[in-house]
Amino acid sequence: MDLQKINQLKKLIFKHQNFVLTTHVNPDGDGLGSEMAFYHYLKSLGKNVAIWNHDPIPKNYSFLDTGGVVEIFGEKRHRNRLKEIEVVFVLDISDLYRLKAFGEWLSQRKLPVICVDHHPDGENFYSLDFIFTEASSTGEIVYDILKALDAPLTIPIAEALYTAILTDTGSFRFSNTTPKAHRIVAEFIENGINFRSIYEQVYEKESPEKIKLLGITLLNLNFEYQRKLAWFKITQEMLQEFGLNPQDTDGFSDFPRRIDGVEISLMFVQVSEKRTKVSFRSKGNIAINGLAKEMGGGGHPFASGAMVMKPLNETINIVLKKSGALFPQDI
Repeated sequence: MDLQKINQLKKLIFKHQNFVLTTHVNPDGDGLGSEMAFYHYLKSLGKNVAIWNHDPIPKNYSFLDTGGVVEIFGEKRHRNRLKEIEVVFVLDISDLYRLKAFGEWLSQRKLPVICVDHHPDGENFYSLDFIFTEASSTGEIVYDILKALDAPLTIPIAEALYTAILTDTGSFRFSNTTPKAHRIVAEFIENGINFRSIYEQVYEKESPEKIKLLGITLLNLNFEYQRKLAWFKITQEMLQEFGLNPQDTDGFSDFPRRIDGVEISLMFVQVSEKRTKVSFRSKGNIAINGLAKEMGGGGHPFASGAMVMKPLNETINIVLKKSGALFPQDI
């Protein structure tokens, strides 16, 4: 951890009183866990802290926010409070576009912005950054920062960071899992967090409707390139049938990777008539973040995403055609 940057951060924290934390659209365990860890730390210093996100907190992460501090940002709704902001923390994303409305507002202001992230291909909009692509998660970087700040790792902070690392490493099975990640969570467990309860909250609280939708998608898997690529689509009609929304499909794209011989899994979700969410997953031998970037998204080499401003079937055709470059011997 860069001591000079830590000292800059200390000065910003102790000089100012009003902070806002935010993360990317469709917040995940890493973004939310990182937010909540910083929230508890700053509150312990007596600071005024708000968390403003574009989307609501998913039900399986609501245990992190028992006080209901996560708010949906709206420029009109927060007009008076916007005037009070002194420092902004942007967590688990280094792309203002994926902050949506708050990112647009922030881009027009000259506020100190601290970016903490582990994704590649970001943009330089921040005053101070802690971006380490080799980290298992943003939660791991937040842990390092809090340690450098001599912050007490209370149970709420430890549980938030455990959630961040647990989810972004795929329960410690993805290629970004490192010995350091294990050492960090071992410290949390030694300090008394209820790791079993966290796992249950995150992974074992699914609705019957979501499991039924997952079953239908797996029954209708498609294969390309000598079965090295598996893909499926979820239409608005399918979501409506079960009373679900696109966010309820999180995690579905991981399942086809379990099939022997499948290297890449693609999930296409119809968000609207002209918007399609694409999730790219790789077993670890073929990087897919370049393909995601071509479609206007990005992410990690083996787990990326994109929101494509095109209809569902058109998006499927484009992505499948571009995927051929990943399997040149099969074209």
